[in-house]
Amino acid sequence: MKYWFPIIIILFLIFFTIELKAEVPDYDEMIEKLESYKEDTLKYENIKGVLCFYHSESEKVYEFANEEFYDKMYPIWRDDSLKVIEINNLLEKYPKTNWRRTMYQYLTYSLYNLDRRIPLVLVLVAFRETFPNDYKPFSQSARYYNELDNDPQETLEFAIKAHAMSFDYPKVDFYPEEEWMLEKRSAPVKTAALLAQVYFKQKKYEEAEEVLINVINKNDLGLDDENTLAACYYWLAKIYEEQGNKEEAVQSAIKAIIAGDSRNNYTPKADSLLRRVIAYKDLSELEYSDFIRKQVGYDEVVFSDVTNDVGMKNVRAGRIAWGDYNNDGFQDILLDGRRLFRNMKETHFVEVTQAVFPDTIRGNGGLWGDFDNDGDLDIITKDPEYIWLNDLGTFYKVDDVNSIRDNKVSTEGIGIGDVDKNGFLDVYFANYEKQYINEEDQLFRGIGNGKFLEVTERADILPKDGKNRAGRGVNMCDFDLDGDLDILVSNYRLTDNFLWQNDGTGHFENNALELRIAGDEVEGWWGHTIGSEWADIDNDGDFDLITCNLAHPRYIDFSNKTRLYINENGKFIDRRKEAGVKYEETHSEPSWADFNNDGFLDLYITCIYEGRRSFLYMNNGDGTYKETTFLAGVRHFNGWGAACADYDNDGDLDLLVAGGKIQLFRNETINNANWLETKVIGKDHVDAIGTRLILSNEEISLMREIQGGKGTTNQHSLVQHFGLGTSQAPFKLEVIFPSDEKKLLMINEINKIVVVEE
Repeated sequence: MKYWFPIIIILFLIFFTIELKAEVPDYDEMIEKLESYKEDTLKYENIKGVLCFYHSESEKVYEFANEEFYDKMYPIWRDDSLKVIEINNLLEKYPKTNWRRTMYQYLTYSLYNLDRRIPLVLVLVAFRETFPNDYKPFSQSARYYNELDNDPQETLEFAIKAHAMSFDYPKVDFYPEEEWMLEKRSAPVKTAALLAQVYFKQKKYEEAEEVLINVINKNDLGLDDENTLAACYYWLAKIYEEQGNKEEAVQSAIKAIIAGDSRNNYTPKADSLLRRVIAYKDLSELEYSDFIRKQVGYDEVVFSDVTNDVGMKNVRAGRIAWGDYNNDGFQDILLDGRRLFRNMKETHFVEVTQAVFPDTIRGNGGLWGDFDNDGDLDIITKDPEYIWLNDLGTFYKVDDVNSIRDNKVSTEGIGIGDVDKNGFLDVYFANYEKQYINEEDQLFRGIGNGKFLEVTERADILPKDGKNRAGRGVNMCDFDLDGDLDILVSNYRLTDNFLWQNDGTGHFENNALELRIAGDEVEGWWGHTIGSEWADIDNDGDFDLITCNLAHPRYIDFSNKTRLYINENGKFIDRRKEAGVKYEETHSEPSWADFNNDGFLDLYITCIYEGRRSFLYMNNGDGTYKETTFLAGVRHFNGWGAACADYDNDGDLDLLVAGGKIQLFRNETINNANWLETKVIGKDHVDAIGTRLILSNEEISLMREIQGGKGTTNQHSLVQHFGLGTSQAPFKLEVIFPSDEKKLLMINEINKIVVVEE
């Protein structure tokens, strides 16, 4: 009898288990119920709880954990103590989902920042036990053990294992494919740098060198990866320096600096190392830059940072507009629509804001345009929105019910141009959002003397689906060459871009989708487009387009990267990768300009957020580009606005970049290339915005259009610049004004500024 009791217990447990399994709710049925209960919060949460209990390792629970994780983290992003509490709560709530991989990464980071060593070690143990075949927990363990000087042997074992596993580790279920591949391509590079760091600390230099050289010679990083080899080159330089191999240390440090890294972590370290090795104290900044260029044989476009020299030290701004407000032939600078700097004939700039604005001017961006057709440049500002009329160099605000007044919403982009061809500038506002509710855009028709009528609805500037978008930027251009200005609107929040195509009567239709520049839709999502700009980048006589997209890696599977659209017979094809333009998470504002006067437009792109670097891509003339940012001397961090002008009238384009402290980069390139600049004066409005110019001879044909703003309320100089390379005069210059009047000029002299009047 003594054996019957345990047998009964076992039979009971078997029966109970069978019954329990029979009662497990069907996963697909739960998903259907979840969808049907979206409007009923109580029922929705009940079904969610059932799914989390019975299907804790499912894809839907993975999504729940993902969404709740970021919902919890965003409000407390900089508070590690609160993050530790919330993440531990989420780990208890979701004990089996693979999203724990991300939770553990953030948890260990916060524990390290808080110097909670024992909890950190315990969490690392749990991380390794939970994902024993994944390189990530071992990489994290090696990283923090090394930082905390824990057991050196164990640290090294973790680092070796992490690097070995990084080449081949199992994909986590439900992890987005493209994001996973982004990590997978960078994992061997990151773990190699980490292993080298551990080896270096333990003075095992030969082992460290071997690991680094192997991964440098063979890695899978490409144009769709923002990670670089900067960390590997830096540690290689450290090793060579320690071994007394000065020449190799110099070469590796230079490679690290040129490569750059997305958080600007290793670049300054490599810079410090290089300066130390070459005894920088005996070199000037110019000599230091020339030394690096000579080492790599660089002899292309070169700039110098003259910000301090021209009197703009420590000036901060986010948006830029170049314009000659006093008609003295030199380009002045409007920053954020509220600070005006006068160009003192190329030598320096003087702020004249208080002197020329009797009323206090406020703004978060502004553009130049002749809004009263009196022959000088006026200003339009945003946040608040007002027109400021120029009266002999003094600006007066038009505070009139019949003009543009503060619209009380967040306006991100302004575009100006005569879209209805009545001789007066019109204004488009790309309005953003308020508490994640998108605002409606606005179109104002100019009627003269700084007065306007809102014609948004009358002009059909309303999305057909009735849903507003989060507007970021405006770029007007006669992209279809039919004689009237069309309007591209860059939209944020993973929404599609607008292309308001003008029918010639002042009415518009959004044809972005048909022309393939709305972006690419993935399950209802598009892109975070920030700044965009039109230009004929391949010199084939039609307008191409770049749309700069912020694309977070965790959204990369359904959000758009930057698009470089080439106009092919009226359809736009994305050629970013073929062109050689690298993916970067926070691309912001593009600028097209021929910096080396070779006849092909080059590309500068800013990137927002601390530590994020800008990029200069030089046009090779064959549809491809070469990145030369550091060597050219125009690397800027945490950039937003950018715009170009020949501020010193020497025949090459200079570059002003904003975002934090501004930087003015003067073009110092010496290559004897020819050039021509044209100042166009319109009959109706002096700025001649919307005028198209075609400069050609038997060797070359270049097209420009005078822009009324670009990107996110930035503005190039209205003076049009043509690089001519080795081409010689004579040239034909065809000028097509917004009024449809055309003018054909013969240009017999080049390397000068030509004035063209309508």
